[in-house]
Order: sequence, then C-alpha cells, then structure tokens
Amino acid sequence: MKSKQFETILYSTVGVAVMFLLLSGFNVVTAALKQRIDLTKEKAFTLSAGTKAILKKIDTPVKIRFYCTRAENATPETVFLRNYAQQVEDLLDEFKQYAGSKLTIQKFNPLPDSDAEDSAKLDGVEGQVVSAEGEPFYLGLAINMLDETVALPFLSPTRERMLEYDVARAISQVITPQKPVVGVMSALPVFGEFNPMMMRMAGSR
Repeated sequence: MKSKQFETILYSTVGVAVMFLLLSGFNVVTAALKQRIDLTKEKAFTLSAGTKAILKKIDTPVKIRFYCTRAENATPETVFLRNYAQQVEDLLDEFKQYAGSKLTIQKFNPLPDSDAEDSAKLDGVEGQVVSAEGEPFYLGLAINMLDETVALPFLSPTRERMLEYDVARAISQVITPQKPVVGVMSALPVFGEFNPMMMRMAGSR
C-alpha cells in the first residue's frame, strides 16, 4: 500500500516538474523570438504592406518617444487606458522588430511635475483628465528625425483600428517632410513674365 502511494507521489512530482520545464522552455523560446502569431481573422497584429514600405524608406535613424502615465493609484478609467497602452507598446515592438536599428523606441512615465512630463509637453503630447482625481493621464507619441518632430498628442482607444495607420503616417511625415510653398505677388516680372493685372493694382494704390 505504501509502495503504491509512493509511486503515485513520485509520478505526480515528476509530472509537475516536466510540465514546469515545458512551460519554462516555451516562455524562453517565445521571449527570444519576440514574434506574435496572428490568430485573428482581421490580422490585427500583422503590419500592413503599406507600413512595411514606409519603414523600409527610413535611411536616417528615427526615434519614437512613447509617453504613458504609470501612476500607482489606478481607477477604472486609467486601468482601461493602461490596457490599451499595452496594445500600443505591442504595436511599437512590431515596428521596431521590422525596422531594426533604424528605429528607436523610448518610453517615458510623465508623472506630475516630472522631467518626463516637461518632455511630453515640449513634444506636443497632451495629458487628458479621465478621472475624478483630476490628474492628467498621458498616452501619446512623438516621432522624431533630426529637426522634424510629429506628435500624436493623445492615442484614443476610439481610434484603435486606425492606430497602425496613424503611427505609420507620422513616421512618413518626418522622413519625407513637405517643403513650404511660397507664393509671390508682384507687379514686376519676377519669373520673366509681365503681369498687367498686378501693374494696374499697384498703380491704383
């Protein structure tokens, strides 16, 4: 009787140990690969071809400064936003994984009166009051390349389906900045052509 009990305990212990080793090995492998398997019909976790095309165009290092409030006290509203913030982080990891060393992700916790909050404000990232406590909650991005910076002031969960598009568009804007168009109005032949309309307007003053 004692022998059977010993065998049962032994097998149970070995089984638990084997299961623990399998789970540990699985976690190590998945952490090393840092890839997500897309099991959704909408392929929500797969970068689109358009996003990949934009990331391929990066020839000068781009920085993404991600601002997310991580205060200890949590309310139902902030918990909801933190869960969404995790989705944002996951997406940024996808961007980083595809772009490699050409893309740097910096993460900040802009608590009140902190250097991180000052940095957020300078970057154009805006805190939103979402709870009765009145403290601003930050959840935004600033994409920077050299002197060009484009801010996504607040990442609203209502635009969850457009999140990848918004981030990719901001990256596109910093790597291909539009040159300002200057219009010239003059009675003189600035471009080698005489403009009689402008001459009459000048003479009537």
